[in-house]
Amino acid sequence: MQWLFVLIVFVVAYYLIISGKFNRSTVAFAAGIIILLSKVIPNFDMKELGYLVDFNTISILIGMMIVVGTLRTTGFFEFVAVHVVRVSKGNVRVLLIFFMVTIALFSAFLDNVTTILLFAPIIFLVADALEVSPRMFLLGGVLSANIGGTATLIGDPPNILIGSASGFGFMDFLRIDGPITLIALLITVIYLDRKVFKDYRSMGDKLKRLASMDPNKAIVSKSALYKSLAVFFGIIAGFLLHGLIGVEPSLVALAGAAAAMILNGKSFSSLSEDIEWDTIFFFMGLFVLAFALKEVGITSFISGLLGTLSGNKLVLFLTLYWLSALMGGFIGAVPAVTFMIPIIQGMTSNYGVPSEIWWVISISACLGGSFSIAGAAANMVGVGLIEKHSKESLTYGDFLRFSMPVTIMTLVAGTAYILFRFSL
Repeated sequence: MQWLFVLIVFVVAYYLIISGKFNRSTVAFAAGIIILLSKVIPNFDMKELGYLVDFNTISILIGMMIVVGTLRTTGFFEFVAVHVVRVSKGNVRVLLIFFMVTIALFSAFLDNVTTILLFAPIIFLVADALEVSPRMFLLGGVLSANIGGTATLIGDPPNILIGSASGFGFMDFLRIDGPITLIALLITVIYLDRKVFKDYRSMGDKLKRLASMDPNKAIVSKSALYKSLAVFFGIIAGFLLHGLIGVEPSLVALAGAAAAMILNGKSFSSLSEDIEWDTIFFFMGLFVLAFALKEVGITSFISGLLGTLSGNKLVLFLTLYWLSALMGGFIGAVPAVTFMIPIIQGMTSNYGVPSEIWWVISISACLGGSFSIAGAAANMVGVGLIEKHSKESLTYGDFLRFSMPVTIMTLVAGTAYILFRFSL
């Protein structure tokens, strides 16, 4: 009956998160602790916590938050904001579309959390100049980051996991996932431009003050700026070349954080506010829940059920596609893919399912991750940043109402793409 206990904890935790009655990070973390205290994970010892919690993801988050924090103190984001507004010539519509496309492009070559951390301060400055809440602008950026990250091996953590399990490389992801990424981005930009951003088109005059600023005066210290940028680009190079140099991206991010603090004379206490601790502990709780679901046999049960569909490729692919999308959206793309990998490995080795099935869960989990706050790290980080900056609460339901229509559209487009791409 251990599986029933884990399932009850999981359902109750997600109900409390969705209801918005309690802090989502507290609920997820508490649920994880309950799982550990219940001993449903046999012979668990705290020394083995690294097997449950993906500290690679946690380390990347903390490292990049620190590096972005050092950049923030130099005035870099104000400098960029002024230049971006000038390039758009005060046209809010052009500005917002530019943000979305650029964020998607960056997210393909950085992880989507890093991209959101980079662009959020710029978006906040623009929203403040327009005298509006940054909510819609940054949420649009979050959706773009999730879509852009779908295109490459390094763009989204689920793809990193899938690449490791399947053996597919960078160019394989770009070749297969790249086309649907462009289609999904186009759908998202058109939808948000017509349905969400239309109310802001007439506010261009409010950007004049920001555009009239001297961008060079925003820089607090050129020396600190150059040091922070050198560290940042060093981290990007490390992310791109980590396979060649044999260093994990998480260690690259932490090394960059250490270098940024040493070069700029910063301490952890001075940058502690730049770390989204709620997001960190939310992730830790989710990882424990996902591991428990696997440990009590729910994974093998689902694998057996899906194995009965192996004789019908069309039904199997579509079932896995929407199952992965919904799981990615509501329990998180990383936990969902972690959960699905042993299922896929069992099906390809025991039931003769073709390796194309990996692309099904890659596309569906990455796109489906935009469904809810829990779907992707970028969602949680983005919501945390909005709440911290604007002092407004953004509930699970608020996010769902914003993201669901366009996420369903992109998932339907993904379904059509898979049917065409794999001749189903």
